[in-house]
Amino acid sequence: MTFGTYTLDVGMQITVSLAVVTVVGALAGILGFFLMRRKYLAELARVEKREEELSHKAYEASVLRAIDERVGTTLDASQIIEIISGSLGQLLPYSTVSNMSLIKADGKLRFEVFVNESVSREFVDSVKVKMLASFSQMLGEPLTDFDIDERISGRLLDAGERIGVRSSFTLPITISEKVVGLINVASYQDGLYKGEEVVTLQRIAKQASDAVSRLHEVLENEKGKLLQAVESLSDGVMMVDTRYQLILANKQLRRFLGLFDQPKIFDVVNALSGKFDLRTKMEEALAREESSPSEEIEIRDKVLQVITSRVIDRKIKKPIGVVVLFHDITDAKSLEKLRQDFMAVMVHELRSPLTSIKSTVELLDGDLPKVSQDELKKYLETIEATSQTMLELVNDLLDVAKMEAGKFDVICEAGDLEGLVLERIEAYKPMAAEKHLSVVVDIAKDIPEAWFDKVRMKQVLNNLLSNAVKYTDNGEVKIKVSCEKVNGTPIDILISIADTGVGIAQDEMDKLFSRFGQLQMGMKKTGNKSSGLGLFIAKGIVEASGGKIWVDSPGIGLGSTFYVTIGLASTEGKIKNQQKGQQQAHAPQLKAFSTTKVARA
Repeated sequence: MTFGTYTLDVGMQITVSLAVVTVVGALAGILGFFLMRRKYLAELARVEKREEELSHKAYEASVLRAIDERVGTTLDASQIIEIISGSLGQLLPYSTVSNMSLIKADGKLRFEVFVNESVSREFVDSVKVKMLASFSQMLGEPLTDFDIDERISGRLLDAGERIGVRSSFTLPITISEKVVGLINVASYQDGLYKGEEVVTLQRIAKQASDAVSRLHEVLENEKGKLLQAVESLSDGVMMVDTRYQLILANKQLRRFLGLFDQPKIFDVVNALSGKFDLRTKMEEALAREESSPSEEIEIRDKVLQVITSRVIDRKIKKPIGVVVLFHDITDAKSLEKLRQDFMAVMVHELRSPLTSIKSTVELLDGDLPKVSQDELKKYLETIEATSQTMLELVNDLLDVAKMEAGKFDVICEAGDLEGLVLERIEAYKPMAAEKHLSVVVDIAKDIPEAWFDKVRMKQVLNNLLSNAVKYTDNGEVKIKVSCEKVNGTPIDILISIADTGVGIAQDEMDKLFSRFGQLQMGMKKTGNKSSGLGLFIAKGIVEASGGKIWVDSPGIGLGSTFYVTIGLASTEGKIKNQQKGQQQAHAPQLKAFSTTKVARA
């Protein structure tokens, strides 16, 4: 080989070639080493990044799990803030971590600081001012009027430390698109909080907020349904928390107490002042496991039964408030009074004739040989009349019992209603003559056959005629029978019995046909007493027959007129009458006759 003027022999050529190969190999080895090292470092960086990502995800999962476990269904935003704040040490370095939330019930701002690295008071105040400004801006309202409940934990503050805040970021916590609090992380070191840690923290806050927002929406929907149900209750309901702040006062309670739509606890207390010691009863309810004994109070013309009991949170097993129930027992009390009055009348009505019978029998037993035939006949007539009065009273009671048991039979058939009316009028003429009352009868011509129960309708007419004579001291009793027509076609028969007696007050019209109606009216002017069941039974008979009964009166002292309609015995009249009877028998306001039987011909 020749290089320029130099010539190498074959041995030298081989040596040079080997040297070149050795150098190239060495260079290739070095290059391979560096390539492998670079690949190793890249893989190491990838593994470290993966580990960091897994660490962040594990941290994220642990925080979300802690939020899920501790928050549950309480929707307490402060717990979310507390959990995130307390776990920041696992993610990034900091000097202080602070949180701020608004407690409107107390009119305060809660500001909590955990000191991880000793800082000065000025450092903490700087964080507080910054958070207060951010919170005010997010809420769109100034927060300077709120008291600040400040709590500092962790390391002690160092008065000599003058290093200020050099790195910080603020994280808002929102629920249902509403800011409920802030988290602030601060440090005296420069250049922090720009990496993946902050992104992770923001993601955690968003996921936690979204989860609680969804739960909040579900609970708000359920709460709305529950509130609607409570608002529609016929009982008054109120609830307070353990600080006696009013949480709920439903519409019925506001009606009972005469309150406006959004009352305060003081409004309720004032409305019950002198009637019910609400504060004491709520304190007693919180202290005892079972409900307090019920009490009865009278307020605004109502009698209310009041029951207080505490509300327990099953999760924490502690009382969270007191619920007070106001049950209206006015009608029950009125009914109880009516029953008492009824029993008093029954005792009087039965005791007086029994005493009379007993006295007459004793007189006859002792002086029977001395009693003439005329006197004996008079005594026996007295006993018979007195016994008949008691029998009628007992029959009324039995009829009412049958009605309430659904076993009161009304057996209708075609019959002469005109003849029955005339027969009953003749029976009561002597009673009217004794009181010097005139009896006027006006019966239209060609009254058709009616569809009615002869025995039961006789009972109705007896009651109406007896009342007309009994409660009229002077004047007349007028009975009118006519046939009502529509377009010339008869539809039913109308009976009216008018008197010039004591009359009926307008507000007692509806009560007249109820049980013990006579007791409710209190016919004190006549001094007459009765069971008050006659018109109640008459109403049941007429309506079970498919007819109607009602009363009209101009007022007290101006007399009254009772009207009764009875269906016709014609085929169309029967059908109409039967249908009316079925409708009347199943009407909600006539529960006593809901199973009354109407026989068909």
